[in-house]
Amino acid sequence: MPGDQTHVAWGYRFLNRGVCFTSGYFLAYAFCNPDVDNVYDVFPLQRSRYAFINAYEVKPEDQYTFECRWKDLARFYQMQPGYLFNKLEKLQNMHVDATYQYYDVMQWSTGEAYRRATMKAIHKELVHELPCDKYRPIMYKLVVDDTEFSPTESVAARGGGMAPS
Repeated sequence: MPGDQTHVAWGYRFLNRGVCFTSGYFLAYAFCNPDVDNVYDVFPLQRSRYAFINAYEVKPEDQYTFECRWKDLARFYQMQPGYLFNKLEKLQNMHVDATYQYYDVMQWSTGEAYRRATMKAIHKELVHELPCDKYRPIMYKLVVDDTEFSPTESVAARGGGMAPS
């Protein structure tokens, strides 16, 4: 009888190792051979060169509803391929005479990914449900990114840097 228990234990041990080895193989293969359409760079080598900024004019009584429905729109964006991040900015001083009270800033891996997401019917429905008087989407091109420059190199090039001691 003890031989039967050893056989069963060896069988489970073998099965567990087989499952771990197989899943590890497929995980390593997927990591080393990403699909170009579905890849998401944790540390992208090249930053997105475009920012998508939407401006919203919202009545004071509709602000809470607007923020709740905007969160639904943000959740939709999060599920789309190529999405990087999205932030909603609110005007701090509502007494200022400004046309737009809210701005959102989005970055996508490509402009095409953003276009594909906005062409979907559910996106149009979610935007239509936002209680805002004006909605203005704008695409901006990145001109200067301070993460690409070293402040010590640029100051030293102008002669304003400190001399090494």
